[in-house]
Amino acid sequence: MIKLAIYWGGWAYFPFAVLCIWAILRAKPAVKVLASLALALTSVVAYARFIEPRRLEVHRETILLPGASETSPSIAIALFADPHIGMFGNAMPIRRIVQRINAEGVDAVFLAGDLTYHPDPEDIPEDFAALSELNAPLYAVLGNHDVGFPGDDLSDALFAMLQDTGAVVVHNRAYETEIGGKPVIVSGASDLWQRRQDFGFSSSLPADKPILLLTHNPDTALYVPDAFNYDLMLAGHTHGGQVRIPVLYKHVLPVRGPFDKERHRFETPAGERLVYVTTGTGMAGVPLRFLMPPRIDILTLHLPE
Repeated sequence: MIKLAIYWGGWAYFPFAVLCIWAILRAKPAVKVLASLALALTSVVAYARFIEPRRLEVHRETILLPGASETSPSIAIALFADPHIGMFGNAMPIRRIVQRINAEGVDAVFLAGDLTYHPDPEDIPEDFAALSELNAPLYAVLGNHDVGFPGDDLSDALFAMLQDTGAVVVHNRAYETEIGGKPVIVSGASDLWQRRQDFGFSSSLPADKPILLLTHNPDTALYVPDAFNYDLMLAGHTHGGQVRIPVLYKHVLPVRGPFDKERHRFETPAGERLVYVTTGTGMAGVPLRFLMPPRIDILTLHLPE
């Protein structure tokens, strides 16, 4: 109820702003100062409620996988996560995300979980129907909000929807495939908080193909067996803090490991691992984004020869 009160209560900003402007123009000097301060503060919150959540950005980055160089063959992928479709109507619509990805002409798309945030299960097929319009193959996993941590377990509805849209769900399995004409192994791990991750598939993977590991929570890197020598983990979950107030946001990141956003070089007993974290397109907790707009990551991955 509190979350919805914040969502709907945001509309009260507009009559309040009119009142503040009237006070600034007509009231006594002391009241003008108070009205100016109140207007400035509430305008920041209004920006985070009405404007920034609708600003879809694209971040581009080039990553050299282990053993690759800048002249090695490359593929282009799109990574997004945490659309959190459901409770908050100001979440970035899937159709806009799909249209922006299609404009980039990538070779594959990766969706790193938390598709939902307390939706009406009957709305799921319609809410995500636009995923079928992607011009590149889609690989997906579910996140903690999708599997009931917290909320309802929507796994069955989401698996059915993803199958209908042509996505490949890579929960605790691996697929040998080609992306952009290059041989690649796409593997995945189910949500960490669900405690059902199983990396048994990793023992039978060939050693001569680059391995991408898709999951929701980057803390998965803390639990991957040392023998599983993946080349790059793709994750979401952190939202980059979502309301990225400098210094303070670091205390609310929902991870144990040293993960925030973008590329991380993570040391393990078996050596260094690459982990890339996208900051998401939707919202959880509060219907606000501040200094962390919705984002799609376009990654150029140079593969080992």
